[in-house]
Amino acid sequence: MKKIIFLIISIILLSDTNCNATVSAYTFTPDAFRRHLEVLTADSLEGREAGEVGEGKAARYIAGIFQNIGLQPKGDSNSFLQAFEFIKKIDFSPNNRLAIDGIELKFETDFKPLLQSADAAFDFPEVIPVNFGFTAPDSSYDDYADLDVAGKAVLIKRFAPEKEYFNSPDSAGINFEPYSSLTDKIINARNHKVKGIFFYTPEGHDDTLLFLGATRVHQDDIPIIYLRRKAMTELGIDPVKPRSFHARGVTELVHIPDTGYNVIGYLPGITDTTIIIGAHYDHLGWGGSSSRYRGEEKKIHPGADDNASGTAGVLELARYYRLNQTALRHSFLFIAFSGEEKGILGSGYFSRHMTVDSSKILMMLNMDMIGRLRETEKGLGVLGVGTSEEFKKYFDTLANPPVKLTFKESGTGPSDHTAFYNNGIPVLFFFTGVHEDYHKPEDVLDKINFNGMVKVADMVTTITDHFDRNFDRLTFLKTKSDSTYGGPQNLSVTLGIMPDFISEVRGLRVDGVSGERPAENAGILKGDVIIRIGNFEINDIYTYMNALKKYRKGDTTTVLVERGADTLNLKVEFK
Repeated sequence: MKKIIFLIISIILLSDTNCNATVSAYTFTPDAFRRHLEVLTADSLEGREAGEVGEGKAARYIAGIFQNIGLQPKGDSNSFLQAFEFIKKIDFSPNNRLAIDGIELKFETDFKPLLQSADAAFDFPEVIPVNFGFTAPDSSYDDYADLDVAGKAVLIKRFAPEKEYFNSPDSAGINFEPYSSLTDKIINARNHKVKGIFFYTPEGHDDTLLFLGATRVHQDDIPIIYLRRKAMTELGIDPVKPRSFHARGVTELVHIPDTGYNVIGYLPGITDTTIIIGAHYDHLGWGGSSSRYRGEEKKIHPGADDNASGTAGVLELARYYRLNQTALRHSFLFIAFSGEEKGILGSGYFSRHMTVDSSKILMMLNMDMIGRLRETEKGLGVLGVGTSEEFKKYFDTLANPPVKLTFKESGTGPSDHTAFYNNGIPVLFFFTGVHEDYHKPEDVLDKINFNGMVKVADMVTTITDHFDRNFDRLTFLKTKSDSTYGGPQNLSVTLGIMPDFISEVRGLRVDGVSGERPAENAGILKGDVIIRIGNFEINDIYTYMNALKKYRKGDTTTVLVERGADTLNLKVEFK
């Protein structure tokens, strides 16, 4: 397979040897897109997960194409690659130990620290059961009532209780579900000044625990441990009415950093005003928490549509504009981003470390999943048309487009254009729609509509050519966010911010603010660090999401933010 890939690369690179000669036109072909996807979806690239070997192979392929097309490198140190660091994984050292009542337990089989746990050696003479660990607001119900837990460790049941667990009238009519997450219970335990937390699964629930991803997990300063129910039973601890016990051991987590790479090529025009054309080239590797595959056998997720298709679009558009360079007014920057699947890490990094003058960017065009065009349905989705006055006028008057178009105004969504919108740059996002194979191993080459990709590329160049010829600047507009294309779907309210998934801060740094949403109305700005919402301390993305679960439309609260050296208390109304 490696020989086949290198042969394909060689053929493509050889075909570019005369690219320095400018020609009048370049015609997109299905075969050109197919050749790129054959490389990017090959098994040897193992799904192109950020930080893995396959990502590196894909990056080198893209950089090789850029070089042989004749683009200038715009990455680090006069190369095509721009490196960014991220936490790839939180692992466990071999030092993790736990003994209960003097009996040593087996790591992973019997217990496991949570990723929020501190690195700590501990010896708790008494771990005190506190039922489900609830303190119900606006009620006298409190699982900690009459218990002396300050400075001690507690044992907490997961989930919310069934009604039959309670005999107290104080619990009648209380909805415990919004307070049933591990994060809620950790916060409540900390409010009771505990020094250690043990969780277990009560009877009637599957005794498994899905661990959080590594992105921006706040590490607490106390040990937090998950106990298997089977281990408790073997120790003579009744899961229904557990007794207290002695616990001694060590928790030690290892944060494993890694490096991802954006691939950046530059094509100078008459002016140094820049049009950015981008797509993410990373995917899910062998699956992971974002996969929708539920089979037991591990499988490569080739990501043909998501987003080898968009990457091929960037490569072919780079070739098109290089061969038409003398016709360009503006300069072009072509970027293949990595880390999109982990939270737009690469584009977020680039937006803070731009390798061109950020004040001279005309617009950003993003292609993510352009390989499944269905013209009889919605056709090609064009999002972001509301991010510029000039976009609106153009699309309102566009006659007889070569492909059916569906428009949305929002400049935000779960893809790389959001990082540019958050920096006040007009954006357009091209997208042929979600399908059953999304984030599954079945997103394969043979299901790509290559003729459709030609039509998408033709449409993108038609739009790009218009703005390159006719505009030296565009008027940026803020838009209302569109929940159809991203954002937490299980929350009744949101602030309307784009979280920063990379910055190592205690709290949640705001990477962008959506127009006419609660955050903007309250005066929250990009760069603010949210440290508290109402009574809920914010340490990371998970405590932020957990706090939002407590509110409904019409509620008001205060948000405490750090802005430089200042701390501001801002009033928020959820609408």
